Amino acid sequence: MQFGFAGSPIFAANILQIILNAGLRPQLVITQTSKPTGRGQKIQNTPVYSLAQRENIPIATPNNIEECVKSLTQLDMLAVAAYGQILTRSVLNAPRYGCINVHTSLLPRWRGASPIEHTILHGDKTSGVSIMQIESKLDTGPVFLQRRHTLDGTETTSSLSNTLAQIGGNALLSVLNDFSKENKPIPRPQATTGVTYAPRLSTNDARIDWGQTATVNERKVRAFVGRNAAFTSRDKLRLRILEAEVCAGELVPGRLYRTEKLLMIGCKQDGLLLRTVQLNRGKGTPLSIAAVLNGFGRLFEDGIQFD
Repeated sequence: MQFGFAGSPIFAANILQIILNAGLRPQLVITQTSKPTGRGQKIQNTPVYSLAQRENIPIATPNNIEECVKSLTQLDMLAVAAYGQILTRSVLNAPRYGCINVHTSLLPRWRGASPIEHTILHGDKTSGVSIMQIESKLDTGPVFLQRRHTLDGTETTSSLSNTLAQIGGNALLSVLNDFSKENKPIPRPQATTGVTYAPRLSTNDARIDWGQTATVNERKVRAFVGRNAAFTSRDKLRLRILEAEVCAGELVPGRLYRTEKLLMIGCKQDGLLLRTVQLNRGKGTPLSIAAVLNGFGRLFEDGIQFD
């Protein structure tokens, strides 16, 4: 079968690597254009570009994927994983069997741009991957295969993304192999009940709300690991919280409780015990609480109030 692969971040590169390891090779890889990154604004290729380049696979980096329609008509299918552009109807109709997507939720739960983050934010007990036929309407297409994954409540967006890339890569491989058979797989329509949406999250969504419970805030911390971290502020101090845990107690929301070795901030219910943070001070590197108290203890007096 002649197929293409469209993806950009490390999540997609991990999926493509699984496909390559199994002996399947796309005829074309489509990925986002190279962009300046970091403080030096150095031009950097996407992880998918770098992998395809090492494997000598033809690469396209269109500003608009519509530019690839002619090439796509030569393919049986386009497999998509976190490509980064909405596919128009002309793109969806170009390959013989259309386009399929690796979606990181058990559809119809968490349709949208940020399913992993919303899975963690809402305390879901299970997650998974859906290999679906892409339609014009967002994440509504019929599903070829789903793989379920049980969560233990410690996952971050970064760690769950890595796990689901492995699950998704193997699920996609299974579907691609099925399309190589004489009897092609037939997807099943999504359920009409249990539909939820996972809209894209903004920087403001990462702000900790001390009027929420510690459980809700701890989930937010984990949901924003691998993105812009969850944060709180006080005057000119901006505190990014990279790791924390729930600590039982009746505490004042937003108030800092300091002991010789610990920092905890009160929530509506219980408190958030800080483990690893990042300050807009010094080098801005992640710090343990011991390092914070040693180098910036004056900023964290017992009883101060965070916004």
